[in-house]
Amino acid sequence: MWNIANIPAAQISMIGKIVGPAFAPVAACASFGVAAKMAIDAIHLGDATAAIIGMTDPPPHPMVISAFYNANVLSADADVSRPLTALKGTHVAGGACVWIVADADAMMAHGFRPIGMEIVGVGTSSDAHHIITPSKGGPQLAIKAAMKGVQSADVTTWDMHATATPGDATEIEHSLELLHPDVIFTARKGTFGHGMSVGGGWELTAQHLGMAKGRLYPFVQADGYEVTRGYSGKLSMGVGGINSCVISRPWDPQYVELRLAQHHPAIQSARPIR
Repeated sequence: MWNIANIPAAQISMIGKIVGPAFAPVAACASFGVAAKMAIDAIHLGDATAAIIGMTDPPPHPMVISAFYNANVLSADADVSRPLTALKGTHVAGGACVWIVADADAMMAHGFRPIGMEIVGVGTSSDAHHIITPSKGGPQLAIKAAMKGVQSADVTTWDMHATATPGDATEIEHSLELLHPDVIFTARKGTFGHGMSVGGGWELTAQHLGMAKGRLYPFVQADGYEVTRGYSGKLSMGVGGINSCVISRPWDPQYVELRLAQHHPAIQSARPIR
């Protein structure tokens, strides 16, 4: 099937009776961030009010697992990987993640309440360097584009691409050149595994849902880590040298309640956007 990469998007369009264009951006591990940028650009241009974005990976094929193992980036035992600590290697994973990205005011007018965080910037770039090894300049270009108008001191949390391999140390070093030294780093592939296209979606979901409650999950501590302010960043670096970076901030609860009350004075609890 010539458009096999587009099959999940086409299925979503049929299930939801959605007649807008359905297509699949293929950007390796940066895919979810690239999809988020395309959705936000369409909303800003007035081409859409809402967009469904998502990525899906099948169960890992033995050939892929073998390739990771022979490249010495796959854990050789059954223990979970520990990003930033033991550098045991990554774990290939399959699954899916689907979001609705929408114009907040338009959706609140229908009675929906936003969940997670507000995305304030998405940056994408290419390394133009190497098929596997990330460059320094490529990811930094994506970070700078996403952080336009955001001060480094205001970014309090940062989720890494981190594959639990020695490259993680380099990623931290290069990221800190653009971030405040007190930023709190997280790395989640040890929890979710490494989805080849969906990994960034899982990691962003955990970041958004945790920060909406003022806590980072998952983290080194079993009960998470409390964070009460600031922006959050998520960097993804894909094979082939493509990068995406998403900057988000918690919703202002007073703004949300005010907008909902203006549109629906009688609504006590609006339906959440999922």
